[in-house]
Amino acid sequence: MKNLPVQFAILFIAICLTVPSTAAAQSAEVPVVRAVLFYSPNCPHCHIVINEVLLPMLEEYGDQLQVVGIDTYQAAGSQLYQAAIEQYQISPERRGVPALVIHDVVLVGSQEIPDRFPALVKEGLAAGGIDWPGIPGLDHMLAEPQPEPEPEPEVGPEPEPEVEPEPEVESEPEVEPEPEPSSTSRPPTAANPVSTSTALPRATPTLTPAVLIIGEDELPPAETQDSPSADPDGFTLAGVVLAGMIAALGYAGWRTARPPARQHMLKLFRSGRAPLARVCTWAIPCLCLVGLGVASYLAYVEVNQVEAVCGPIGECNIVQTSEYALLLGVPIAVWGVLNYLAVAALWAGQRFLAGRIANLSLLGLLGMVLFGTLFSIYLTYLELFAIHAICAWCLSSAVTTTALMVLVVVPVTDVKSASLRPEKTCA
Repeated sequence: MKNLPVQFAILFIAICLTVPSTAAAQSAEVPVVRAVLFYSPNCPHCHIVINEVLLPMLEEYGDQLQVVGIDTYQAAGSQLYQAAIEQYQISPERRGVPALVIHDVVLVGSQEIPDRFPALVKEGLAAGGIDWPGIPGLDHMLAEPQPEPEPEPEVGPEPEPEVEPEPEVESEPEVEPEPEPSSTSRPPTAANPVSTSTALPRATPTLTPAVLIIGEDELPPAETQDSPSADPDGFTLAGVVLAGMIAALGYAGWRTARPPARQHMLKLFRSGRAPLARVCTWAIPCLCLVGLGVASYLAYVEVNQVEAVCGPIGECNIVQTSEYALLLGVPIAVWGVLNYLAVAALWAGQRFLAGRIANLSLLGLLGMVLFGTLFSIYLTYLELFAIHAICAWCLSSAVTTTALMVLVVVPVTDVKSASLRPEKTCA
């Protein structure tokens, strides 16, 4: 009993020594999840991912989450992205930015990244952390210092030369005084910096570094629909296409509104016999395939929310991310896919079927192409006067739809030919 205080003192000292070591061990074992984001400065979806997904997560997890952004616009970043494609066998339809790599998982688009990345981070922290992805060349790029613009040297006042007062110099004109060296005539050294009264030119700015630490470095601003770049060629092309579509729709309306054509179409609607007219040309399904390819690509861009390949004319990414890119909550391009499928089906129905079904298919085909051209005029008008950006893919789809309309309207409203061949068939 006499040694009880001594025992308590020994126990207290042991606890004091154990707690700091335990806390230090726990702090050293804090799990960290690391990921790589491939982005492009001109990709609006990349900015959505960074501003609305990654930055809030970095604030939430602090040092436990580290994300490095690789600018694919730079040569080094593009090479690293190609290495990632080969390393993880990324399929062609999933190649695009934003693309986020965590461990061996590749997430693409501003829909897939917010849907899956938070859960992967939680799983990684629970499992003890996730190191940088095994992309060939990533370690070298992270270790290599990134170029930064050189700061402009501070311009200080020129020190006054220590010379004799001017009156004394004028009193001895026959003696030419030896010029006293000034700070501008001495070679610059660490102890003798360059100083001049005129401002030095700014250092030539370097390109944006290929590696940016998300959350610490500032991401270059993306072009938005409020400030698209000037594109006179794209606007001129869109204006020509718009005028051509309006003229073609006016011509189609004139042919359809003629009394003989109206009576002919009314007879088609009521008749159960073989149609008095058919659209036989195989150019219809060929154009449908072209339009379907364009609409499918734009639908892929919209659904996966990746950057589209726009080509030399237009800013299709601005158009695809505008408020007019959705109709009833569905991307416009998805409606385009359905339109071309419906046109192809109606063309096949009126060509290969008989009786009333063929008649109704022909009238449905006429209505689809007329409405499609009218809607394309509306979309092109929005590009010119509301979005102020041109989508070359959209213009090609508009031209395709207009060509379909002309190929359908002419034979359907050709009343003279139909009267000569009461039961017209396709060869």
